[in-house]
Amino acid sequence: MRDQDHNTAEMKYFWDLPLLIHLAALLGKILPRKAGLWLAGVIGSKIGKNKDNPMVNAIRANQWVIHQGSLSPDELDALPQIIFTSAAKCMFDYFYFISRPVKLHNVVDFSPEVKIAFERIRNNQPCVFVCPHLSNFDLMGYVLTLNGLDVQVLSFPNPTGAYKMQNQLRENLGINVTPMGLTAFRQARKRLKEGGSILTGLDRPLEGNLREKYQPEFFGHTSHLPVTYVRMAKEANVPVMVIAATSQPGGRYQLEGSDLIWMDEAEDLETEIIHNAQKVLRQAEPLIRKFSQQWAMFYPIWPQFLGK
Repeated sequence: MRDQDHNTAEMKYFWDLPLLIHLAALLGKILPRKAGLWLAGVIGSKIGKNKDNPMVNAIRANQWVIHQGSLSPDELDALPQIIFTSAAKCMFDYFYFISRPVKLHNVVDFSPEVKIAFERIRNNQPCVFVCPHLSNFDLMGYVLTLNGLDVQVLSFPNPTGAYKMQNQLRENLGINVTPMGLTAFRQARKRLKEGGSILTGLDRPLEGNLREKYQPEFFGHTSHLPVTYVRMAKEANVPVMVIAATSQPGGRYQLEGSDLIWMDEAEDLETEIIHNAQKVLRQAEPLIRKFSQQWAMFYPIWPQFLGK
């Protein structure tokens, strides 16, 4: 995709996101949870029906790949509505609970793996956490802060207006957010060497001049996903853990985690990075498949499948 085409697509993706964020923030403060979730569901379903929306087409392509091309046309048509409904409800819940942190503790559970990770952080045993965009991942970042867990969050590089707004909201909640770049990477390396931990996204594809030269396989196809976390974990000799928010019955959330993933050595750098990135991605794939209707990835990871 040419840079001009990419910039146009970026505008189409996010032209209304700041408005939705402001609306969700207002509704989260004034509406009861039941009413707010209902309204969010109506809005999300409406957005998901618009086949001209690039985000809808990205969802279709991504879901087609992770389901190995097995979805019927009707099933593929339905998924964007389901996923936008889930995302809209998560956005409402985010603003509902940041205004009511005491209530948040009553609806969140932690898997045994995540509890182990929490202990590592408290004991200054560093870890690199990588997070797929499942369910209410922003709310789970707030949960870490409420539990007294200080991690540096490496966010997407060169944030635009909408991303800047999201990062500002995170910082206002006490979350340590730094957009990826040389300064952030140096801070992250220093943090890991001193016993701190970092968290970054796993599945947001890099585009244009941000692309890595390494292209790990994800769900059986090459991708332009970030791999910098592999080098940081390897240099600091610390493990990686896939950590994911999941929506559960009864309006609850659970924070899931993989086992600790230690980086392997290889004879050359390219082989080492690709091997270890795919080792991590393979741990994320079952989680994304299991909670595929909550996978809020609105960018095409595999652009060659757009139009499916």
